[in-house]
Formats: sequence, structure tokens, C-alpha cells
Amino acid sequence: MKIIKTEKLLPSYFKGVLDKDDREKVEIWKEASKVNRQIFADSHKAWEAIEHLRRMKKYNAQKALEKVNHRIERKKSLKLFTILQKVAAILILPLLVATFYFATKTPISKVVKTEIAWNTIKTPAGMRSEFLLPDSTKVYLNSKTTLSYPVAFTGSSRNVKLIGEAYFEVAHNKKQPFIVNTGKINIEVTGTEFKASNYPDEELTEIVLASGNINLFQGAYSKERKIIRSMVPGEKATCYEKENKIYFDKVDVEKYISWKDGILMFRDDSMQDVVRRLNRWFNVDIRLTGEKLTDYVYTATFEDESLIQILDLLKMSAPIDYSIKPRKRKPN
Repeated sequence: MKIIKTEKLLPSYFKGVLDKDDREKVEIWKEASKVNRQIFADSHKAWEAIEHLRRMKKYNAQKALEKVNHRIERKKSLKLFTILQKVAAILILPLLVATFYFATKTPISKVVKTEIAWNTIKTPAGMRSEFLLPDSTKVYLNSKTTLSYPVAFTGSSRNVKLIGEAYFEVAHNKKQPFIVNTGKINIEVTGTEFKASNYPDEELTEIVLASGNINLFQGAYSKERKIIRSMVPGEKATCYEKENKIYFDKVDVEKYISWKDGILMFRDDSMQDVVRRLNRWFNVDIRLTGEKLTDYVYTATFEDESLIQILDLLKMSAPIDYSIKPRKRKPN
């Protein structure tokens, strides 16, 4: 049987494509000694720099980091500066200058210091998407969602900005907390899974923790930040825009995160909530008429049903009817 040395798994680990067994193998190896932790940290810095340059489509980041780690294996006591000198054998000089800057966070002489650029990803109405952030954090975006993040996570924290709804599977890093700015409430994590939403038209911020733990706070991420409290798995935090109070409840987590798997789930939800989520899911404008409808709650799970099928099922479970009006082009 061919034995794969743990160092060779690092590029795939940072990329987030390892299976559970190999990922655990890397984490056990990392914690086994101080030398291993240094190799891991140096490799991660090099990977972040190479990953940033990969976005420019200049070279193959995977092969570059594998060559870096090959040299680390030959002489594990090499410091970061020596590692980057080795990378010079692969990269042309301009790329080496950029790599050194992002890996050490210290500008080389004659290099103009500029702020890290940010990317913005938007998911159109009626669609959902998923992708990996530079630190291998996996993010699922729901309909009508915008997420902004830096092309490289530098400094003491990993900061992103959310408008809409997203589910995060955060890559573990205690030394560089992951910060989600939702506006009224901000979230601090080091490695866990949770969903957050703050659609402006709903005037509501909602956070549901699936595993691990997270800290809620207000203000900028600094020593002066106003810490609200920590959350435990299975807990939901709700904050209405017009109130200065946060409500915490124990909930069925699956109901709030099933959308990432293409499943629309309702559990004793009011008709107002059902309509709100259907509007977002199908990119339509359903309006309720009649006060009696507000008294009904609905429980169901949909995966491949069309909007018409769902509306027909609603008719069967509640005394309602519906009509569809064709879209009209507005002036200008």
C-alpha cells in the first residue's frame, strides 16, 4: 500500500477538498509537535498568497504549494522567507514580490502599500449558489443574497459582510476568528456551522447555530466591542430592526438550513411566513387577501414541486384560493 506523507495532503486541506479521514489525519499530525505546527502555519501563509495570485490566473497554485512543501520536507527548519525563495524557482519575479507581500504582511521596499481588494458575490432572486472563500470556508447563498469578502484574509481576523441569507461551514482557525457583519448584530466564530439572514425588506436579523459555538456582538471587532452572548447548537437568535432586544429560542435547526440542499421546509409556520419564503424561493410576488388567513399555520416539506403544485396543496389544507396575474411591463 502506498503511504501518502501528511505534508502532501496540505494543499488539498487548505483547498477544502479532503475527505473526513484525511482531514482528521492532517489535524492530528499538526497537533503532534511544535515543528509540525510551524510547518502548517508556514504552508498556510504561502497558500493564502498563492491562492490570491491564482485568482489572477497566472499559474497553478496547487503545484506551486506542493513544490514548496517538498522543500519544507527536505529541511523542516526553513523559515518563511527561505520557503518563498524556493517558490521563486517556480514563479517569475513580479509574482514573487506579490507573494512575499501577502505572506508576510510586510511590504518590500519600493512596493506601494495598498488596501486588500474585496470581492462581491450576488445570488439573483429565485436562485441559490455555493462556493469556497480564500480560507476554505464553504458558503451557501440563498436567493437575493450579497456576500462581500477580501481576496485574501490578512490581519487578526477574517471579515465578511452579508446582506440576505447564507449558511457558513467555517474553516477552523482559533488565531484568526471569522467575523460576519450583518449590520445590527455581528458574529464571531473560529470554526463551526451556522446560518445568518438579514434581508433589508424584512427588517429582521436571524441567526441559527447548527454546531459548535458562536459569539454575538455589536460594533467593530475590537476590544471595545459590545459582547451580547454566546450561542449553543440548536439555538436561534432573532432581532427585529425596530427593537433593541434579541430573542433566543431552541428550534428545529433542519427547518432553517434545509434550503441549502434545495429543500423547502415549513413547520407550523404562519401563512405570512409561508408566502414570504415562497416569494423568495420562486421569485414571485404572492399577496394575501383576507384576515382569516393569518390564523392558519402550515407544515410541509417540498423538494422538487413547482409553485403551482405547492399552491394547489395549500388549497387542500386551508380554505384558500388563488389567481395568477400575468406580469406587465412598466413604463420606463
